[in-house]
Amino acid sequence: MTLEIRADSASKVATARMPAGRFLLTSAFGEARNGMIVTQVQKCADEPPTVTVAVRKGHALSPLIRDSGTFALCEIADADLLLSRLFQRPSDLQGDDPFLGHCLVPETQSVPVPTAAASWVVCELIRHLDIEADHEIYIGRVTQAGVHDLTEETPKKSKRRISADATPQALNGKGSRRERRGTDGRAEPGTKAELQEEPTKTGSTN
Repeated sequence: MTLEIRADSASKVATARMPAGRFLLTSAFGEARNGMIVTQVQKCADEPPTVTVAVRKGHALSPLIRDSGTFALCEIADADLLLSRLFQRPSDLQGDDPFLGHCLVPETQSVPVPTAAASWVVCELIRHLDIEADHEIYIGRVTQAGVHDLTEETPKKSKRRISADATPQALNGKGSRRERRGTDGRAEPGTKAELQEEPTKTGSTN
């Protein structure tokens, strides 16, 4: 049985197969800064490096990009939890600064770029296209970029193995031989302390 697909359904299936990724789009102007997760990002020129990004209309980030003329695109790693949760906030927190308390890349100046990003680019806005659709398009020329190595593991500290029958002297770096004494305070026979207490015999018998 052949499944007939309507033209509008086929277009959605075909466009859904086009390459896409998860990026954090950020911008700032004055004291305001914000960001949103986008998936429709693509490089559109090699020299100079230029990218395009589609943003859903009506988001608070749009006026920040237009007024500042700059934006940043931050790649979200596959195993990321921080950035995904950071921008999936309840509606009552949408007006707060989402970057408060988070580490940012200092080289990008006012454009917020979290250090948790796998890679990032800062772009100068060169064109804004307001098309007749639910998204608008921004075209930016890359002015800064960075790649973070998120696979580097923190060196593990070596742990000292301690034997179950280790003596207190051994734990303190001393020898394991113990000097035992009896109840009267004198060293027990055969020990090092007992040999030291034995008086030296001198003189001769007549």
